[in-house]
Amino acid sequence: MDTGVVLRIVLLVAVFILLFLPTVWAIRHIAYRSFPSLKAKALWFAVVTLLPPIGAFVYIAVGRRQAMKEAEEKEEQVEADG
Repeated sequence: MDTGVVLRIVLLVAVFILLFLPTVWAIRHIAYRSFPSLKAKALWFAVVTLLPPIGAFVYIAVGRRQAMKEAEEKEEQVEADG
């Protein structure tokens, strides 16, 4: 096999992994975080899975804050109750 072909294959695999990892991370984050509603959670899940690299980056930029804000509010409520 030619060295150039091997290098191209390695480069394609690296690019695929770099685009795939944020999608996997976003799906996992959506699954384990709470959202204001189940509808919001399902919508983010659909966006990330149907538009893999783009949806993941949009979720990281916008949706993650929404999930984190909700988680912080629940934490504060638990502290206030207990």
